[in-house]
Amino acid sequence: MTIRLVASDLDGTLFGPDHVPETRTVAAVNALADQGVIVAAVTGRSWFRGAERATSTGARLDWFIGSNGGHRLNLASAELEERLVFDTSEVSDLISTLDRNLSDVGFGTEHDEGFWFSDQFLEQFPRSVDGGPRQVSVVDRTDHDIGKLFVSHPEIHTTELIEAVRPHAPASMHVTTSGINFVEVTPHGADKGAALERLCTKLDIDRSEVIAFGDNHNDLTMLEWAGRGVAMGNAEDAVKDIADEVTLANHDFGVALILEQLAGHRG
Repeated sequence: MTIRLVASDLDGTLFGPDHVPETRTVAAVNALADQGVIVAAVTGRSWFRGAERATSTGARLDWFIGSNGGHRLNLASAELEERLVFDTSEVSDLISTLDRNLSDVGFGTEHDEGFWFSDQFLEQFPRSVDGGPRQVSVVDRTDHDIGKLFVSHPEIHTTELIEAVRPHAPASMHVTTSGINFVEVTPHGADKGAALERLCTKLDIDRSEVIAFGDNHNDLTMLEWAGRGVAMGNAEDAVKDIADEVTLANHDFGVALILEQLAGHRG
């Protein structure tokens, strides 16, 4: 069946090693856009700063799904069409539980106006994935309007930290990682697969008409849901195991290679 929508993770996938779309990738995205294919960025990043970075080199993206599926920004209208948040007490209850069961744990929260991070979290991760100082926009921790919870630990990392946090989180929450050594927890419905499904329902696009690209644990549900799930050559083994195919690594233009093939077949 013809591909009508491309969904791609950003860091480690659509982005090159410098965390922006490379020239070849931008050209491949725009070639499909010229043919009427819809392109959505589906990422752990937040729409503030993240959406601008995704389009900064000229890639004509239609939607930005951020916070691992927690919100959806229409890039044409600049309208934030959807944003899922925790119930007021959910985050404070989970933080209290993790504080009791995991020593030296650090936390961060994402709000609609920016981020709050604890001192412990900032000691471990003083810089963002882009290399700049991690920005704290919310001075005091609040339990309102939280779309994502970050959890760090100085000795427990990545998949092990997921397994340490998950038993303490309600089953409705999504506990994952985007590859950095902290865990990201989102509310019910805020995972990439569910968010992509909601977008495609809105656009009347069948899952068989969707190709999705990813490299890490937060991409699993998206690659499972899409009709054609593609893991990057640099992807985690768990991602490669569930994908329909594996392309080249992000630094070898793995996404661009397949998009070029799709554009050629449609042209």
